[in-house]
Amino acid sequence: MSHSSSDNQITAVLVDDHDLLRQGIISLLSDLPDVKVVGEAGDAIAGLRVIDKTKPDVAILDITMKGLSGIEMIPRIKSLSPRTKIVMYTMHENADYIQQAMQAGATGFVLKFDPATELETAIRQVHTGQNHLSPSASAKVIDSIITGKTSHTEGPQGTTLTPREQEISHLIAQGFDTAKIGRILFISPKTVRVHRANIMKKLSCKTNSELIVRLREQLYPADRQG
Repeated sequence: MSHSSSDNQITAVLVDDHDLLRQGIISLLSDLPDVKVVGEAGDAIAGLRVIDKTKPDVAILDITMKGLSGIEMIPRIKSLSPRTKIVMYTMHENADYIQQAMQAGATGFVLKFDPATELETAIRQVHTGQNHLSPSASAKVIDSIITGKTSHTEGPQGTTLTPREQEISHLIAQGFDTAKIGRILFISPKTVRVHRANIMKKLSCKTNSELIVRLREQLYPADRQG
């Protein structure tokens, strides 16, 4: 059961692996009269423990974190604390991420470059049972529908990619090498290489250069228009 505080504040837990950003958001939310931060964590596993203990009204999750991704956390949160509403707070603006998160059970999606008031609005709206996509997130979804790039749980060109492969695909497209991707996702270079090989096979790419070009064309089509 969700535990709202005695004065009807919305209780919230923030899970984000960027320490400075997390502390900044906590400071921001602490200034709101109707929101009370009851827990925080810097990785998914610790976040699940905090959520299980506090049963917050709202959980605010990053996507790319150590261990599990924020999207992979969603079904676990629903099992541990069914009434907790989930807001994704991330830099990942690709429509696939938004779709995956909402399909998994999130009811809010806010981008980190949105105004801070968007996160505040999302917390309040999901707490009342509404869905909330920030205007910039909504624009990404609408654009994907108009351009036919929406793919639900599928990757570029309709090829099914796992959530981890989706994360790695985005990082490859941004030019990160195997070692850097491993550090970002807290996985070994060997694991990154296995995922990269699977992605290359699914996309029928023979070289890393071909893979990067293919991913950039599919994930960031707007870049080809300018």
